[in-house]
Amino acid sequence: MEEKESKAVIKKETKSRVKKEYLILSIIVILIILVDQISKIYINNIGEVKVIEGILKFNITQNTSAAYGIGSSSTIMYVITNLVILSVIFKFITTQNEFIDNKLKVFLSLIFAGGIANVIDRIFRGYVIEFIDFRELINLPVLNIADISVIIGWVAVAAIFASFTVNEFRNNKNKQDKIEIKDEDKKKD
Repeated sequence: MEEKESKAVIKKETKSRVKKEYLILSIIVILIILVDQISKIYINNIGEVKVIEGILKFNITQNTSAAYGIGSSSTIMYVITNLVILSVIFKFITTQNEFIDNKLKVFLSLIFAGGIANVIDRIFRGYVIEFIDFRELINLPVLNIADISVIIGWVAVAAIFASFTVNEFRNNKNKQDKIEIKDEDKKKD
């Protein structure tokens, strides 16, 4: 009876932890979307602003193509493609919840939030408002908060997977070395 009660307590605690995680991730997503949309409305109302002379200005552009200006101007195609990618990310986070750590969930949520924010633009405006302009300093495309969120998310996810892969190679190498040492010890005996 105690074992059954113990399992029920663990299950209840796990459900509570997962609910808290989803709440935190939802808040992150909503905040990024809100900050992105509010910043676009604000900049759209005030126009071009030189923030740091020769380095950064807020310069409104209307992006009708994909990332870095790639592709045609098919809003419907971009919305569908983005929704498919966002669905995969959402499905991954929700179905693999117990197997992925919180850092990865947060970074995937950054990608998800940025994607949703830009899809909102495409659906309601037919283009994405971009305004963070570093082109006087370096040759980067004009960005927005959602783009920065997506970039940070993808770079961090890539770093996490790279780190995981390197650690797995090390662990496998160490296991192989131990096996070889045992085999050599057996030959000596």
